[in-house]
Amino acid sequence: MNTPSNFDVIIIGGGLAGLSSAIHLSKYNLSVLLIEKNSYPKHKVYGEYISNEVLPYLDFLDIDIFALGAKKITKFELSTSQNRLIKSELPLGGFGISRYCLDYELAKKAIDNKAIISQDTEEDVQFSNDSFLVQTKLANYTSKIVIGAYGKRANLDVKLNRKFIKNKSPFLAVKTHVKGDFPEDLVALHNFEGGYCGVSKVEDDSINICYITNFEALIVQEFYMAVLQE
Repeated sequence: MNTPSNFDVIIIGGGLAGLSSAIHLSKYNLSVLLIEKNSYPKHKVYGEYISNEVLPYLDFLDIDIFALGAKKITKFELSTSQNRLIKSELPLGGFGISRYCLDYELAKKAIDNKAIISQDTEEDVQFSNDSFLVQTKLANYTSKIVIGAYGKRANLDVKLNRKFIKNKSPFLAVKTHVKGDFPEDLVALHNFEGGYCGVSKVEDDSINICYITNFEALIVQEFYMAVLQE
């Protein structure tokens, strides 16, 4: 086996948590390796509305979110499954930006800060003698610190035989971007029996529609749609 490359920090997973960690740590001249199986940019099933609470931290990471075209959102609408509509101002507010754009810009910033992003998949992580050995499909690496930013149901969860791996999720989520007439300062959350749909604009004037429901409700909805079409 070749001698593993050594880093100050290894991050497994290149979503928002992993990319932010890579930028943050590399600002302090630490050698950082981020392992992510997918390439950038990429679309993800995601609501794409983010609270303004994160703006100070994005400033610290040197990410100007509004220079990327993020939409400033100050209004909120909520509809109930009984067709009641509630409207409100958002005192703190937020912004709309796609994960396609945000992940890509964070990845570029991490690389600018000298972090290394490897498109690879982790296969095993071992700890001994005060050091981690990370084995991937392409190489082996060592580090004193490993950050697991891979989310739920990753390879490590399978290897650790965690109980939730055997449980199938009861939910289905779908996201799409469409063009149309929708206020850019509004985020809306529409509830229905068995799920909800979030709507807001993102940086290229597309409307993000993110829909989540449980499988039981989806079957009922498909049945009614089939009846109506007959």
